[in-house]
Amino acid sequence: MAQSFSSDRPGAGDGVSTVEARYFQVETGLDFSKLNPGEKDEFTVNSLPVFLLRYGLSEKVEIRIIESFVIHDKPNWSEFKQGSGFSNLTIGGKFQVCENPERATQAGVLAEVFVPTASAEVTGDALGLSLRFLHSWDFTQRWNLGSNFGAYWFEEQELSLMYSFALGYTITDKLGVFVEPYGNYYQLDDFDLSFDGGFSYLLKPNLQVDINSGTGITDDHFFIGFGFSWLIGKI
Repeated sequence: MAQSFSSDRPGAGDGVSTVEARYFQVETGLDFSKLNPGEKDEFTVNSLPVFLLRYGLSEKVEIRIIESFVIHDKPNWSEFKQGSGFSNLTIGGKFQVCENPERATQAGVLAEVFVPTASAEVTGDALGLSLRFLHSWDFTQRWNLGSNFGAYWFEEQELSLMYSFALGYTITDKLGVFVEPYGNYYQLDDFDLSFDGGFSYLLKPNLQVDINSGTGITDDHFFIGFGFSWLIGKI
C-alpha cells in the first residue's frame, strides 16, 4: 500500500499517478488567501475545506469529484460585502497514458467538468470544461519534476490556458519538499505567474499531511494552506 500511495496535494498541479483500483482516497484541507492586501480592493477568500474524493476504476484510470465551502469578504465597492457557500462541483477523470521505466517518466491526462451548482455570491453559474496533460520525471532517486499543461473554458468566455512546474525533493522516506511556478493565460489575453512551495510528511503508509504557501508574481496575492490525504481502503 505504501508504494501505491500518491497524493495530488499540495500544490497547484496534479500528479500522473492514479489511485489503486477499487480504492478510495480523500484529500482535504484548509486554504486561506488574500488578494491586494492593504489596498482599497483587498479581497479575502478562504476555502474551509477543499475536498477531493478519488476512486480507482482500474490500474490506470480514476474518477474524482472536488467540492469546497468558500467564505469570502469582498471589497467595499462590491455588491456583496460578505458571502459563503459551496463552490461549483468538479467531476473528472485521470488516465495514465504511458510510462517509461528506463527513463523514469510517466504521462497522463486529466479531464474535468465544472458543474454550475454554486450560489451567485460565491462564483459564476457558467458550465466549464478542462483538459490537462500531465508529466512526471524522477531524474534522480531523490529529485523529481512534475508538469501540467492544459486549457479550460467557461460559457461566454474565450479559451484560457494553464501551466505548472513542480520541482520536488525527497528529504527522507517520509518527508518531501517542493517548489512550483504556475499560472494562467486568461482568455489568451492576460498572462499571470505565481509561485508556491511546501512540505509533505507521511504519517502512515496510507496517510500524509502537508502544508504549503504561495504568492503572486504578476499580481498581489498570497495564500497558505494545510491538509491531509488518506487512502481509505478497498471495496
